Amino acid sequence: MELSKQKNYQQSFDLACASIRKMNLEERARRAGADYQKREDGGEITVHFFSEPYQIRFPQIEFYSPSKKVVSLVTRILLLHYLIRADGNPLTGKWVAYKDIPGGLLYAGVFARRVTEPLQRRFGKSAESFREAGVKSGGEPVEIGDASFILRAFPFVPLQYVLWEGDEEFPASVQLLFDASVDHYLALEDMVVLGQVMTGRLINRSGG
Repeated sequence: MELSKQKNYQQSFDLACASIRKMNLEERARRAGADYQKREDGGEITVHFFSEPYQIRFPQIEFYSPSKKVVSLVTRILLLHYLIRADGNPLTGKWVAYKDIPGGLLYAGVFARRVTEPLQRRFGKSAESFREAGVKSGGEPVEIGDASFILRAFPFVPLQYVLWEGDEEFPASVQLLFDASVDHYLALEDMVVLGQVMTGRLINRSGG
């Protein structure tokens, strides 16, 4: 199963590389809120992913991060998919659930299983731990629910997490909300993968 998943990721990465090579890199950077720098041997795009700058050098498509020796395949795919899809659409300021994004209802069960349910199990009775994990991950606390914070995954993809603690009467609930413009920057599948990545980080930073 893992081998099959890895193969699918590799195919997705190879397709993304082929697509972006045909594009105007300077325009891609501008529409994604990233920086473009022309180099003697090609070009370089710097895009922030969870506040961390990642450099992508073209035409070889090599990835560099100041804090990581190796940039994971999943991160590389998300970076390329964001750059390829970005159309410069402004943020709306309106938060929506995954199921309310066009086409999202079809994959809402997958999103819940991979993204929000693990957070409910880990943090359902510990709003303070959830808030601390969010702040450690670069989140800005907001006053919604029992604990909430906003993270910026990409320049035009903010994420808002909201937790309501469970009790004897009601189960715990965690929501991951997106700006209503998110589908101008990421496909539905990428939103699931992005959410899964952040779920892992939050759990790891809580010591869970």
